[in-house]
Amino acid sequence: MARPTPDSGGTPNSFGTVDPFGTADLRAATLQTWRSSHTRMAEDAAAERELSDIGYRGRLLTELAANAADAAVEGDGCLSIACDGTILRFANTGVPLTRDGVESLTALRVSPKASLGGQTVGHFGVGFRSTAFADRVTVASTSGSIEFDRQRSAAEIGSDDVPAQRLAWPSDAVPPTGFTTQVAVDAGSAAAALYAGFAEQVPDLLLELPALRRIDVGEESFERRTDGDRVDIVRNGETLARWLVARAGSTSWMVPTRAHGAGGIVPLDDDVLRSPTATAVHLSLPARVITNLPLTPDRRDVHPDADVASAAAGYTDLVALAPTDQKHHLIPRPTLPAGRTAARLHEQILADLRVARWAPTVGGDALAPERVWVLPGLPDGLGSVLADVLDPLAHPDLSHPAGAAALVRSGARQIGLADLADELSAVDREPSWWRSVYAELAVLVQTGDDAAELGALPIPRADGRTHRGARGLFVLDELVHATDRVQPPNWLPLVHPDAYDPLLDRLGLEHCGVADALADPALRAAIDTADSHDELSAAVLDLIVLGDLDDAPGLGALELRADDGDDWPADELLLPDAPLRAVLVADSPFGSLDQSVVDRYGPKALRALGVGWGFAVVHDDLATGPDHDLPDEEQWWETHEVPPETVDAVRDLDLVDPNRWRDALALLADDATAPLLAAGYTRWWLRRYAEIDATPLRNLRSVDDTRFAGLFDTADDVPAAASALLVGGIDETCGPDDTDDAQSWLDRLGDPDRTVAPGVAARAHAALVAAVGSGRVDVAALDPIDRARTLAGTVTDTPIIVDRPWWASGVPADRAVLSGPTVDAADAAVLAEILDADLASHVCRGGPVGDGVVADADSAEIVALAATTGRILTGRVVVHRPLTVAVVVEGDQDEHRFDVPHWVDGAGTVHVSVGR
Repeated sequence: MARPTPDSGGTPNSFGTVDPFGTADLRAATLQTWRSSHTRMAEDAAAERELSDIGYRGRLLTELAANAADAAVEGDGCLSIACDGTILRFANTGVPLTRDGVESLTALRVSPKASLGGQTVGHFGVGFRSTAFADRVTVASTSGSIEFDRQRSAAEIGSDDVPAQRLAWPSDAVPPTGFTTQVAVDAGSAAAALYAGFAEQVPDLLLELPALRRIDVGEESFERRTDGDRVDIVRNGETLARWLVARAGSTSWMVPTRAHGAGGIVPLDDDVLRSPTATAVHLSLPARVITNLPLTPDRRDVHPDADVASAAAGYTDLVALAPTDQKHHLIPRPTLPAGRTAARLHEQILADLRVARWAPTVGGDALAPERVWVLPGLPDGLGSVLADVLDPLAHPDLSHPAGAAALVRSGARQIGLADLADELSAVDREPSWWRSVYAELAVLVQTGDDAAELGALPIPRADGRTHRGARGLFVLDELVHATDRVQPPNWLPLVHPDAYDPLLDRLGLEHCGVADALADPALRAAIDTADSHDELSAAVLDLIVLGDLDDAPGLGALELRADDGDDWPADELLLPDAPLRAVLVADSPFGSLDQSVVDRYGPKALRALGVGWGFAVVHDDLATGPDHDLPDEEQWWETHEVPPETVDAVRDLDLVDPNRWRDALALLADDATAPLLAAGYTRWWLRRYAEIDATPLRNLRSVDDTRFAGLFDTADDVPAAASALLVGGIDETCGPDDTDDAQSWLDRLGDPDRTVAPGVAARAHAALVAAVGSGRVDVAALDPIDRARTLAGTVTDTPIIVDRPWWASGVPADRAVLSGPTVDAADAAVLAEILDADLASHVCRGGPVGDGVVADADSAEIVALAATTGRILTGRVVVHRPLTVAVVVEGDQDEHRFDVPHWVDGAGTVHVSVGR
């Protein structure tokens, strides 16, 4: 429809000056009433002034818009407003003026609304008195026109104090084209000010009066556009305001929304009840209500008998329509209501909100708040995870602090972390689901108190059970990061690896590694008590593989499948291709591991467990006695004055085939056992009991060790790592191990069939003396010695032990025996005890032949001699050229003469030879 243009004058209607509404009869009746009662006119004038000046003051546009809405009985009504000097013109579409309407206008207190089905809001009713301030008002309609004129009324009655709108006259005015009715109000000087305020009122009127679709104010056009639950107020094609609307019968609840951007709602701070147009009743609610409650005659208050609670209908629907994260804005705050009406409406709204299904939950359904749980701060992710198990839990978008508080005001149950943990106790889900719960829950755990609240949080264990709380549980780090499926150990209370999240650390979970898990005493106990080791061995071997361990000590009792079909302890099995098998005796007690076990776990893991490949090692950090099932262990233990604190030893050495010791030593030289060859039980046992060509290793020497050449035979093909087992293998302990070994040394030294150089003999004697000094050799336990190795390299049965350096040249070489490379009186005495032989200083007598020449020790000749020989000479020195001594051995009547480099006689005089 084209926008109409108000016609200030109009053209004569089809009635001309005919009075279509019978205004003459109406005037006559009114005048008759006034004349019959001296007070009636004054009463009517007072009533009109009261309605105009008090009841409907300032409601000009509101009441005329309401009349226009009543006229638009089929909706889609339009109202056009214009200002023509002092004349305000209000033109509307819809039903034209009727005789009943005219009678209502002149009757002052009567409205014809009942005849229109009770759905009208102001069709020429009492509200028309909002125009009574004007001296002249014209109502032009397509059905006829009337006017009210204060001056004509005064002239008719002969009094200035006359009601302006009790006497109506016919008018020849017509409404503008496109409109059915126009009300022209002569507002005088107030016209411009009134007109200026109309545009501001129009947006509210378009909301309050749905029968009006458009209102024009001069050149500005306002329109209401409805799209489902959204209503836009548009000005000149641009959206001026947008409202979210919920309708319930004759009541509508609405809240402004942002017309652009995110489109969130904008709750009201204060508004008035509208029934349907604005009253003076303040509500202090965040939303606007437009309803149809009975009002007082001035339309400013609710009638005392009105059912105020009925106006709450639809409020919960509005809350349901609001975005989830903004619903809390529409929950009335616990403030003091503005009055009786506001209090009653506030009370009913809260009651409805408690039972209406408007609160969205994580499960997707909207529930009544009294059935909802709210966890303040619920993260989106946690809400998504819990959606299928805790349906009553409020949606995260409504669980922020303000939203949670609003829900609680509406009857929801607020829960904390402890409550959440309890609610989850009956949930049965996969471990990975629980990990998602923990990951999303972590953001809520900010303090120690928060963590304490989750002390009963369900946590799936690796063994399939559920544990309440993280304390007392462990996480196996390698298991968490494993890419392949690994059977978790059941001897530890482990969190399932798929359920682990760092939050559990903050709740008391403890970490352990594969080595820790395998060292736990509970595993040993499980091995001892389990009827079958199938699952246990699978878990242990999985962990060894997972940890890439080289050793898992103490687990050798774990049983594995052997190639004979039986289960054997791991440390009693050998790998099918174990090189150890080739060096053991034929009847060794070892079984052979089934190849399928090797194929599944690999040789490295099985060797770490204790399955034999090479020689196995016993390790005990807290040794308390010889209880490690090692051959001859008690004997080794007795060699220690202080018992050893630790035991690291190669086991099963007694099972080696005596003819395979060369191959066995090659195995022992492997990285795992090579360090044990240098000390401890392993070295002790091998030196005594391992033999090559029927000779103990301690009586053999390496090919490149010539220190005892001739005294000991060489051991060919012995790996370098095993050389410590041979004679002289370790310099610090070079020499016999014990008395038995010393006996062997002495026998070899006295063997005339052996060619032993004098230097070798001297070193051997020194080693014997050192062994006695260290306590390794008990001289009293040695068998008597028949023969000894001399300085001449020969064997004699009458040895003389050289106990003074000068006797080395003064005793016959075929009888002289040295206690070491250098002569030491104390060492000589020990060797004499070992050999049961005499000392040279005891059985030999001798001295220089000739007097010689006495020289000063500080003379050039003596100083040069000392420098050359390395002997420091002091005091009195006798020089001989040469120095010859005569020696007589006790029991030998022959005198022996020897040229010697120096001599010390019985008086302590030093004699030296300086050449001829």
